[in-house]
Amino acid sequence: MTAKRGSERQVLLWMMLLSSLVGISIWYVRRLTAVSPSEWFKDTVVMFSFFTNLTNLVVIFMAGALLVGKGWLYNWFKSPVVQSAWCLYIAFVGLGFWFILGGPQNVSAWYLWIPELTAHSLSPILGVLFWYRCVEKGEVNGRHPFIWLIYPLAYLFYWLIRGPLVGYYPYFFVDVNLLGYSGVAIWSGALIVVFLVLGTVMWRIDRWQANRQLRLASAD
Repeated sequence: MTAKRGSERQVLLWMMLLSSLVGISIWYVRRLTAVSPSEWFKDTVVMFSFFTNLTNLVVIFMAGALLVGKGWLYNWFKSPVVQSAWCLYIAFVGLGFWFILGGPQNVSAWYLWIPELTAHSLSPILGVLFWYRCVEKGEVNGRHPFIWLIYPLAYLFYWLIRGPLVGYYPYFFVDVNLLGYSGVAIWSGALIVVFLVLGTVMWRIDRWQANRQLRLASAD
């Protein structure tokens, strides 16, 4: 990796870390200050039961681990396949927010625009940029988009179990009370297809970039 590319990587990692950290911190502090300390654990579980918040949290861990460059978290996140997966997940957050959920809804205070613009918007863009520009190419294959489904499917099953217990759902497309199980199945199937298409596009771009780098290296 050239010094210029290494510097770009550091900048993008810092931007990802700060964008996601600022966004979910504002939501988290607002949530905790609205309840008594005895409810903080319960509200923490609620907070990170949203796909957006959970994914941004893992992006923070990934960016931090890659910046530190050592430790067990780094050893996991240093894999280009793992980095690609989480870049896809955070991109999915942004696409889902704007094109499925319809963007910001009923923002009640000016400072709440900050997480809308960071965790919901900037972090997904930075995730795509980081993946395209800085993640090592050539290790992703056609099986990985299917393997990457484990996280969103686990999230779906979590809410199919948790939803009936707590009586609510975080998003309309997993809301059994609203759509019924058949409706949730239809929405889930459609989102799985979209996810696999995005993952396949990522794989093909990865392959194209890897082959291009080989051609450039052999030409030198």
